[in-house]
Amino acid sequence: MHSSLENVIVTTNPYKQRIDAIKQLLALFKLERTVYLAITVSSLLVLLFCAVVLICKSAVGTAELVGLFSSSGGITYSTGRLLRMWSEAIRILQPSIREEKV
Repeated sequence: MHSSLENVIVTTNPYKQRIDAIKQLLALFKLERTVYLAITVSSLLVLLFCAVVLICKSAVGTAELVGLFSSSGGITYSTGRLLRMWSEAIRILQPSIREEKV
């Protein structure tokens, strides 16, 4: 199934198969990553807007508090999901790193 050139590349570069798998995963979840990044950016903008409103206004209202807590929760959740995706990608490479140390 593999050509002789691919066999040489795989034997000389043990990371090639795993890197290809990571590239496929990243391509597969590109839309999801884009959505999480959009949620993070919009939540950050809401958080900054609420901070400016709180600085300009001396009283704290329910709307400002809801904006602060919901945007910080959105940032936390979406950033956690993005980090989990990268963690899974690194986990794919981990066996090669351990093999190389031995």
